[in-house]
Amino acid sequence: MKKTIDCRNGISKEAVHVLLTVLAACFSVVALHTFVVPSDFSPSGIDGLCTVLYELTGINMGWFKLLINFPLLILAYLFLNKKYVLYVILFTALDSLGVVLLGKADFYVYVPSVLGSGDLISYRLLSALVSGILLGICVGIMLKLGYSSGGVDIIACLLHKWKPHFHIERIISICAYSIVGLSFFVYRDLTSIILSAVQIFVSECTISALLKRERYAVEVKIVTKNPDAIKEEILYHHKHGASVVRSIGMYSGEENYMVHCVMNVRELPRFMNTMKQYPEAFIYFSDGVRIQGDYHFREEEIGGWISAFQ
Repeated sequence: MKKTIDCRNGISKEAVHVLLTVLAACFSVVALHTFVVPSDFSPSGIDGLCTVLYELTGINMGWFKLLINFPLLILAYLFLNKKYVLYVILFTALDSLGVVLLGKADFYVYVPSVLGSGDLISYRLLSALVSGILLGICVGIMLKLGYSSGGVDIIACLLHKWKPHFHIERIISICAYSIVGLSFFVYRDLTSIILSAVQIFVSECTISALLKRERYAVEVKIVTKNPDAIKEEILYHHKHGASVVRSIGMYSGEENYMVHCVMNVRELPRFMNTMKQYPEAFIYFSDGVRIQGDYHFREEEIGGWISAFQ
């Protein structure tokens, strides 16, 4: 009976995740088709690259999104978490094909009927603001679920897997701003670059609001009797360092281990999903943690790391 209830809860949870993924794709499609494309500026990430390619070729950017994401998704499926990749595939397919379909259907685009020189700048600025909010909501939803919107995020995750000391957010930022810089040679317009910066800033603020200050680190503490399994998850699957100390329950007097780990809030939903397979562990975390220093992950140095606690 308990297994049946757990199965139903699992199915209902996945159904909610699928619906939210569809909703996130809808936000992205509307933002790109209605506000970004007619306003001649490049958003961040793969969307920005596809917008540039659309400007050069006139081919709907949705096709470029499929073409660029396809090899990335194959690599992600080979090297990253399979469930993560399946949701990214779902999002990418809906997002890309949605932009194509809206283009073929001549769906509404935000362009005022009468434009003076001042009106043109105002309308483009408003498009950057609104698209930033919509794309921020889109990315925020996916991160809340523990997944992503693909593209640059996949590149960052793959690089982080092979070079764990690379900072994921730094990789994403470098890729995003490089694409925006490249767009200047296509639009030949400084206003387009400024609009891109506005859109990225608004998008990041929206994501931060949804994730509750994602720029801060989060300190995670795990009380467990089985630090070996937790070690595998933190070090090998999530590529983070951690510290372990023996602890004794004040009431029960039982000996446990407390695992300390610091991570970015962007990574927290995926980590908490992982930890659900350890229901005996007691987990609590606090945000707003400031950190100093760095840690470089070297697998050859941690083989006996946990042996002192066995």
